[in-house]
Amino acid sequence: MLSIIATPFGYIMRFIYELVGNYGLSIFLFALLAKLLLLPLTIKSKRSMIDMQRIQPKMLELQKKYGKDRQKYAEKVQELYDNEGVSMSAGCLPQLITLPIMLGLYYVISQPLTYFMQLTADEITAVANALNYTMGNDYTAQIGLAGLMHQNFDLISGISDKIMQVDFNFLGINLAATPSFKAFNLLWIIPILSALTSFLYSFISQKLNKKIAGNVQNPQTQSMNGMMYIMMPAMSLYFGFILPAGLGIYWISNNLLMVAQEVILTKLLYKPQQNKQLE
Repeated sequence: MLSIIATPFGYIMRFIYELVGNYGLSIFLFALLAKLLLLPLTIKSKRSMIDMQRIQPKMLELQKKYGKDRQKYAEKVQELYDNEGVSMSAGCLPQLITLPIMLGLYYVISQPLTYFMQLTADEITAVANALNYTMGNDYTAQIGLAGLMHQNFDLISGISDKIMQVDFNFLGINLAATPSFKAFNLLWIIPILSALTSFLYSFISQKLNKKIAGNVQNPQTQSMNGMMYIMMPAMSLYFGFILPAGLGIYWISNNLLMVAQEVILTKLLYKPQQNKQLE
């Protein structure tokens, strides 16, 4: 299933690269295009999230009043949803749909020979043999080989007319390489920026949600938000050190685009919700 999604995305990524001629910029434009394609679903999800945040004060009132009677509390919550026109599924469904799409994008970047250059398994093996490269079974094998192909293009260009001489250098950083905790170098910038932009997104998102809810949040939500401040940047930092830098560039781009998207959509969608609340 993911291969079906990743294959057309690979053609798009190749088209973007041939258009701009820069792999790092191609990843950013790829992330931007993905955001635009998912925008209708994102808007629907954001509307639902705003609705949920808007009724937080009323939810807390119900919890204080009926918290000990779970059945009564559930009935009153459903009644509140019906009266306010709020649907929990409206926010969850778009996010579930975006998951396989995000994984498809991951496949394109982590397996550039299969999805970016559209090489067959036999052609990939032939390239690896020509360059004396041992193909492992991990997720860095293809992008590692792709970086080597650029340096030895004359040796493998005749294997297939689909082979591209892709320069993975971006602002002095080799996006085909993987940062390492053991070796301090310029590659460390990628996981660090990935963690910082992840924190920035969590911070901005939670600030906006508090504003919508009138700075009223239940203790469970506050605890979860506190964990997100730590967990998401920590995970971004960790994966940034074990995955190729090209994927880190995608995460950084995606985080920055999500920050911009969160601010813009909240500004555009929150005012109608405020008016609805005052009616």
